[in-house]
Amino acid sequence: MSHSIKLILGKEQVNKFLAGTQFSKEEKKINEKKFVFETEVEMKAFIKGVNETVGWTECYVICN
Repeated sequence: MSHSIKLILGKEQVNKFLAGTQFSKEEKKINEKKFVFETEVEMKAFIKGVNETVGWTECYVICN
């Protein structure tokens, strides 16, 4: 069984989503991203990582 989530990216689009406003097709294409994971543990780890970036305007991933 796979697990999936969608992220809304962009301050304006997050505010629109929370207000219940529909996205245009272009906004949906650019600002709505779906991620699929094999396990719930993977999905929760991803969400935790995303939550750590909330409030920052940029990040860069460095793999050791």
